[in-house]
Amino acid sequence: MVRKRKSWKHLSFVFVGSFLIAAIVGIGSELLMRKTASLWVAMVLLLTVIGVHIFFDVIGIAATAAQEAPHHARAANRVRGARQTVYLVRHADLVANMANDVVGDVTGTLSGVLAAAIVIDIVRLYPSLGTNEIWVTSMILALVASITVTGKAIGKSLAIQEANEVIAWVGSIIAAFEQITGWNLIGPKKRGGKRDGTTRKNS
Repeated sequence: MVRKRKSWKHLSFVFVGSFLIAAIVGIGSELLMRKTASLWVAMVLLLTVIGVHIFFDVIGIAATAAQEAPHHARAANRVRGARQTVYLVRHADLVANMANDVVGDVTGTLSGVLAAAIVIDIVRLYPSLGTNEIWVTSMILALVASITVTGKAIGKSLAIQEANEVIAWVGSIIAAFEQITGWNLIGPKKRGGKRDGTTRKNS
C-alpha cells in the first residue's frame, strides 16, 4: 500500500514537472522567436535545445551506470559534492526518469516544433522555392534528427565509460548551487549513527 502511494506520488510529480517544464520552455521559446523574428536566432535556440537534450541524457545514463562505493569514500573525506553524488546514484531511477524521460522528451518535442517553425519561416522568406519546399523541409528535419541521434550516441558512450566522473561533476554543480542559493535539494545531512536511526553514544 505504501509502495502504491509512493508510485502515485512519483507519477504525479513527473506529470506536473513535465507539464511545467514544457509550458515554461515552450512559451519562452515562442516569445523569443516572435520578438527577434530572426532565422539565425531560431537556429541557435534549436541547437541549444538539442544540446540540453543531449546533456540531460548523459546525466541520466551516468546516474544508472555509476557505482556508489567510490563516492562514499569521497563523502567520508568531505569532498565537495560527494554527498550529492551519492544521493544521485542511490536514486538513479528517479534521476534517469527526470533527465531522460521528462527533460529528454520535452526537449525532443520542442526541438521538433522549433525545426518546423524554422521551415515555415524559410518558406515564408523564400517563396521562390516552389516545389523544392518539400526537399528543404525534409533536409532540415533530417539534419535535426541526425544531430540529435549522433550527439546522444557520443554522450551515451561518454556517460557509460566515465560514469563516476560525470555524476561526480553533476554532484559538485548541485553542491555549488546549494551553497550559493541556500537551498537544500537532496535533504539534510545525516549525522553520526547507525542506519536504523540510533545515535552514537557519547564516550
